[in-house]
Amino acid sequence: MEKLKKQIVLAVIFCFTIIGLGIQCPDAFGAEFTLRYAANLPIGHHCTRGQELYAKLIMEKTNNRVKVEVYPAGQLFSDKDLVKALPSGAVDMAFLLGVQWSGLVPAQMITELPLFYTNLDHAHRMLDSKVGEIIKKENEEKGAKLLYFMDYGAVEIASKFPIRKLEDFKGRRMGAVGEVISEAERAWGAAPAFMGAADIYLALQRGTIEGTMAGIRNFWDRKYYEVAKHITMVDFLYGFMVVLMNKTKWDTLPPDIQKIMLETAQEAQVWGRKEAQKADAEALDLLKSKGMEIYRIPQEERERWAKPVNKVCQEIFLKRVGEEKGKQLLQLAESVR
Repeated sequence: MEKLKKQIVLAVIFCFTIIGLGIQCPDAFGAEFTLRYAANLPIGHHCTRGQELYAKLIMEKTNNRVKVEVYPAGQLFSDKDLVKALPSGAVDMAFLLGVQWSGLVPAQMITELPLFYTNLDHAHRMLDSKVGEIIKKENEEKGAKLLYFMDYGAVEIASKFPIRKLEDFKGRRMGAVGEVISEAERAWGAAPAFMGAADIYLALQRGTIEGTMAGIRNFWDRKYYEVAKHITMVDFLYGFMVVLMNKTKWDTLPPDIQKIMLETAQEAQVWGRKEAQKADAEALDLLKSKGMEIYRIPQEERERWAKPVNKVCQEIFLKRVGEEKGKQLLQLAESVR
């Protein structure tokens, strides 16, 4: 027994010594590399399940040489803090909504342009085109390796009153999470109230606001059916998460592991695209069962809504990204319409 204790102590000393020399020490399970993967969406959300799937695939395909520890639901950092935690190396991997990350990587704002994409296929073609490569390059310049885009789902409108046409927004107070939504609501004649997602339910309940925009699954998870009775389907924008890794950490991985992680990322991306559409459809059925009225805007009306929004949001985009680069990205996105 005493001999075994000495062996354990010597093993621990050995590991600490080689760590101090910058050498990777396998953990108790034999992993050469341990990666902490953080995010903020609830357990059970399809994006969280995507996080778990990607971690599992990496571990399986590297024969457990890489161990990925998954921390969902804000267990490590809030969305706000995660934006700083990833580049600093406080976490190794994370996924964030494009709108949360575009402050650091302005080119990514191309994914957030409301009512710009004809449909979801158009948005996917954009991500798979040269636009996606430009976004990935800009991420690397800012200290992050963009592994893949994870579909979040369509952003729609939940409200206490029916919305059928553009004029229905006039004078209405609408909750706004983020600059794009706020500017769009203002362009429609509404009065946006900027607030955090966690504050929307109470604001709807109290009548402080009369409506808001978010992902369909979000309407269900946050129980908006208790405080709003209408959903207006306009496909305002298609939300995309960015699955990221700290670039410094990425560069420490051997080429064969990097190759596996990129190949596996493509598998996870395909799964996520299918799962997001499935999750939206399931959430709509659940919301209907709770008495919410679902209305889809006709194409002609959608085009009316798009005109004022495209103007103001593209102006913001060009200002943020830069005139030359912004116009290039817009032209590339248009070319795959």
